[in-house]
Amino acid sequence: MIGADHPVVVGSVLFTDLVGFTEYNEAVGDIEALRVLDEQRSLVDGHLDGQDARLVKEIGDGLMIWIGSAVGALSIATCLLEAFVGIHTSGTFPLAVRMGMHHGESIARGDDLVGQTVNVAARISALAGPGELLVSQELLAACGSHAQASLRPVGPVLVKGLLHPVWLHRFATS
Repeated sequence: MIGADHPVVVGSVLFTDLVGFTEYNEAVGDIEALRVLDEQRSLVDGHLDGQDARLVKEIGDGLMIWIGSAVGALSIATCLLEAFVGIHTSGTFPLAVRMGMHHGESIARGDDLVGQTVNVAARISALAGPGELLVSQELLAACGSHAQASLRPVGPVLVKGLLHPVWLHRFATS
């Protein structure tokens, strides 16, 4: 039952994924793989500190993040991507990251979030390439005139499980 126990929250959901983590874990072992996950967590926590944002959960080598404002979400996500690309390019972080984000209503279930906004964000993340952030048109619409010009339209994309295409926009540091 939706109500006081399961309030509806409006915001942006960002998913991250470390590209090639399973193969990396196989090659270097669990201890080194855990070190990489800890480094990822530290980097993300530093970018969320003091923001209307929180890490919802760790999902294997990926993260689910909620951000209260669409403009804040776009800012946090692009800064995170630039930070990840920077440490990956410099050789201090072994893996590239891919990210996807959507904006809308989610249902709080304890500390977790569920609902179609979460589902769409996860599917968008899976479509992103290494070093890429894909965001939905809904997120850009919620940003209004504050949307960044560095986003390039991808167009409508069929997303697994959805009847209608999702309009996506791409941000990449290169």
